[in-house]
Amino acid sequence: MIKTFRSMGRRKVRTGLTMFGIAIGVFALTIMGAMSESFARILDGAERLSYNVIQIQPATRSVDDRLSHVTVSHLQQVDGVKEVAITFGGSLSDSQTDVSFGPPEEAYGIDPAYVQDVFGTVSLQAGRWIEPSDFRTTTIGSKLAAAHHVGIGSTLTWRKNDYTVVGVMVETDTFPDTLAVMPLDSVRHDLKIPLTAVGSMQVIPEPNVDTEALARRINDEVAHVQAKSPRQQIDGIRQGLVVFDVITLGSAVLAAIVGGLAVVNTMIMSVNERTREIGIKKALGAENRTIIREYMTEAGLMGLLSGLGGIWFGWVAASVLNVTVAQALGGSDIWLVTPRLILWVLGFAVALGLVAGLYPAWAAARLNPVQALRAE
Repeated sequence: MIKTFRSMGRRKVRTGLTMFGIAIGVFALTIMGAMSESFARILDGAERLSYNVIQIQPATRSVDDRLSHVTVSHLQQVDGVKEVAITFGGSLSDSQTDVSFGPPEEAYGIDPAYVQDVFGTVSLQAGRWIEPSDFRTTTIGSKLAAAHHVGIGSTLTWRKNDYTVVGVMVETDTFPDTLAVMPLDSVRHDLKIPLTAVGSMQVIPEPNVDTEALARRINDEVAHVQAKSPRQQIDGIRQGLVVFDVITLGSAVLAAIVGGLAVVNTMIMSVNERTREIGIKKALGAENRTIIREYMTEAGLMGLLSGLGGIWFGWVAASVLNVTVAQALGGSDIWLVTPRLILWVLGFAVALGLVAGLYPAWAAARLNPVQALRAE
């Protein structure tokens, strides 16, 4: 290993520039991968949550397909439907220019009688859920509580009205973390919504009913609506992640091209400069595999050190971005450097070095000892 470091140190500037090129690619891959990991955490949270309600949307944007109390009546007649929960809500921010990354902070108005059915898989870390007798109370998500520095007994201001916090949910890594669950009557009152109006709808299924089959049954039996099962909702999140996976893959390809060419160039130059040395080793009985192992070790070590450096700078950059940008974009960490990501990126860097060093190592091993000894 000491011999390998000595060989790398013969041309410090060239070796340093090669490692710097690999590190830049690894840095970009770490940043993009950290963003992808953040979205994957949301998907994992949604799947763990086992959200069990069916979302009801108008089939089209036509006025004829607008949801109404007639729609509620038709939905309640479908076999397997326990209840239909009407919900209203809106952004917790009064500003229309606020930027949100990930699930936005929202007021979520619902009849307290249905809260346990809709959020039954979400536990509370403190307090209680809103109750039918409540007015202007709220049970909030953990990230919302942290972002606004509120807890049990504090007030959360929305639409210039104060809502008393009566409960805080545990962190789920998905949309409940940024919700303020409020009594439907309070939300209707503050938004000045008439009782005849209907906002969003969620179908609560009977116990042990197959939600996929129930969603299909609703689409077949109820006109002008589109029912989305929990699995379809999760699939929608998964499809959104594909974009970031493609970007991450593109970063990996770019890093492989730039870093790989740099390693190949450096190793070929090293072989050319050490031709006589290789000839002496082969004349003394060194086998081809020994020469290959020596150069492959050098290439792999360059990949390893460059990978460690790129990952470290990527982690520092992700931490700084989360501190400086996350609060302005919703309060959640946007870049998540996980052990899985570190291992994947580091393995990529080492593999890149080894693959790029394969041809120069093979070329060194195939040198003719006599011709190598005559080289200037």
